[in-house]
Amino acid sequence: MQLTQQPMQTDIKRNRRRRRAVSLLWTILLLPVLYISGVHMAIMNAAKQQPAQDADYMIILGAALWGEEMSPSLRYRMDTALSYLKQNPRTKVIVSGGQGVGEDMPEAVAMQRFLLENGVPQERIIVEDRAQTTSENILFSKKLMKSNQAVLVTNDFHILRAKLLAERAGIEAQTLSAPTPESVKVKLFVREYAALLKSWLFD
Repeated sequence: MQLTQQPMQTDIKRNRRRRRAVSLLWTILLLPVLYISGVHMAIMNAAKQQPAQDADYMIILGAALWGEEMSPSLRYRMDTALSYLKQNPRTKVIVSGGQGVGEDMPEAVAMQRFLLENGVPQERIIVEDRAQTTSENILFSKKLMKSNQAVLVTNDFHILRAKLLAERAGIEAQTLSAPTPESVKVKLFVREYAALLKSWLFD
């Protein structure tokens, strides 16, 4: 009788270990899926928000230039920002972005040129031309502000992280989301899931 029970107990223990291993594997596989779906929903909700009128400041976050030409991502940001600035002539605008690899000038200079060509007076534009990261965009721009209220302008994939970093820097941030170009949408959203996790943990 004891000889019969011993193999049965061994099988029971083996089955329990197998079930625990399968449960652990499913947990490991599901965690990234849950994280990505939760973050994507939060990004989409943030992108739907609309700012109040007559903000003290607007901060437009830089994006890539192709030589001197604005990339589609940056052009979408500038078009979105310009519409708000025309409707809110009291708002000052900070264009923020340094010069990266393959760029013939700081992003902020190209952004300033666009606004001037589209009728925004020079005295409304503040140039921040050193930032190389989103965190620096926020921190360097804040030093140029005389109040802590600002509307952030960036593409929809980027809006949640920008707001997180702005609020950590003490800015009372509202957001104005520009579209993301369809040609790079998947790539930028996937990259943003990892970047957002980094910012939550370290920035």
